[in-house]
Amino acid sequence: MTDGGPPRRRMRLPAAAASAVAAALVVSGCADFSGSEAAPFSLAPTGEETTTTPPPTSTSSAPKPKGPCIDQDTAVIATCLTDPMTVLSTQTTENTYVAQRGGDIVYTTTDEPNAVIGHVDVDTSTDGGLMSIALSPYYAEDRLIYAYITTPSDNRVVRFTPGDAPKPILTGIPRGASGNVGSLLFTSNGTLVVATGNAGDPAAAANPASLAGKVLAIDSPTAVSPARPRQIATGVGSRASLCQEPSGGPVFVAERGADSDVLRAVTPGGGAPSVVWTWPAKPGLDGCAVTGSNVYVSEQSGPQVESVRLKRGTTTADAEPGKVLGDKYGRIGRLATGPQGVVEGATRNKAGGRPVPTDDRVVLIPSGSSAGESPD
Repeated sequence: MTDGGPPRRRMRLPAAAASAVAAALVVSGCADFSGSEAAPFSLAPTGEETTTTPPPTSTSSAPKPKGPCIDQDTAVIATCLTDPMTVLSTQTTENTYVAQRGGDIVYTTTDEPNAVIGHVDVDTSTDGGLMSIALSPYYAEDRLIYAYITTPSDNRVVRFTPGDAPKPILTGIPRGASGNVGSLLFTSNGTLVVATGNAGDPAAAANPASLAGKVLAIDSPTAVSPARPRQIATGVGSRASLCQEPSGGPVFVAERGADSDVLRAVTPGGGAPSVVWTWPAKPGLDGCAVTGSNVYVSEQSGPQVESVRLKRGTTTADAEPGKVLGDKYGRIGRLATGPQGVVEGATRNKAGGRPVPTDDRVVLIPSGSSAGESPD
């Protein structure tokens, strides 16, 4: 969850706040940093309001205005997006940052026009493009934004500051005909975690010498010369998505494996990630978000969002995943944990689903109270 952005107005439908699971991220490894800078990038002007706590819940029941990009569903907080790949929450559910696959970064405000705050040139000829973004933990001061992008020659992580060209942080991530989707996440202690695509090559993902199919950690990403990444995990499947409780705790990785889809937790000390749950039916995991003792995952077949409840103080599933959202909004992609533990999800209906006039959208995901329970 980020603090930067234009002034906030109100927050709607937050979930209850939840406690964090305690854990640490300690691993080792290395990676390649060679490469050149990418295309120029620009950001929104500075001077945004910063808050430390979310505003109170709005009790207004006034109907929404009419308009082509206004959805009357009160759980819809952003509309008229195109192929959103990442959604970043802010201190209010009224606003989000969205990375669109074609290269636009959009700032959304509910029931108001979306603002394109920047664009980066990417290559979308495969399944690549602008895959993920993460704002610096000190974004209000340093204005740094990080992006995982596909270029004609590779996949890479770059960073930007206002008025400056992007600078490479990690280059040489293999690019393939598929398996180019990556994910970025800043942990609560300021470490940048990077999940790389496997480039459609499970053998490369299992090879520690390749950057394909890995989870890496960069400890000083804001430095002029960032420290070389530490390798956290190998053999990662396609479309890996990273998530963590905003207050800290383990990092979870939702991925599509060759034999099953898997939710893992990164283990302390550099050991093998622990398996939280597996889906032999391969529903197509696409996103994850953590709130308290629950990990939410989105699935492309179904479609649906499920909640995996964890045993107290562990990263072990307490029961079978419970369905919390069916096909009400169509296909749900990446998820984010918003203020007071509310989960936000971006639809991907224009990219192969059945879009409605206001798609693609960012929606508030219902909180499932028990396994198997559905609000639909």
